[in-house]
Amino acid sequence: MSTLVYAVVALVVMPLVQVLLFARLTRVARVPAKDEQRVARLAAALEMLTDTTEEGFVNVAAELGRLGAKPLEARSSRRSTTRRIGTAVRKGRSIEDIAMAESLSESEVRLHLGLHESAVSAPAEAAPVAEPAAPGVLDNLESWMHASTKNRRVRGGRHAVVRA
Repeated sequence: MSTLVYAVVALVVMPLVQVLLFARLTRVARVPAKDEQRVARLAAALEMLTDTTEEGFVNVAAELGRLGAKPLEARSSRRSTTRRIGTAVRKGRSIEDIAMAESLSESEVRLHLGLHESAVSAPAEAAPVAEPAAPGVLDNLESWMHASTKNRRVRGGRHAVVRA
């Protein structure tokens, strides 16, 4: 009789074990399906990023080709550029606007503005005295730029003006 009980218990337990194993197998089989969906989304995002990057490089190359095809304009002298920048600042134009008009970076405009201010402040009749250890314009450029941008809202920071 005990053998018969063991056989009945085995016949009842075996299908339960099989159902549990089947449920676990289906749960484990779903994980790779989710992983495949994630990989597919990642591949689509990477493809979109690649296409966008390639299109950006094509646009940059076309713009460089367009800019390179323009004939170079005759450059004006440093003095006339400095004079134009000084006049524009006195008229109230911003450094960004002057940089765009002169095709210079903002730092170059500030340098010309410093040259203009030093030329205006020095008397025209007095001949400059050459000192062997006299500091040049570029020696104090950083402190001058800091002082000239103080209390001014600067768009673009220290970077050159980007033309569209």
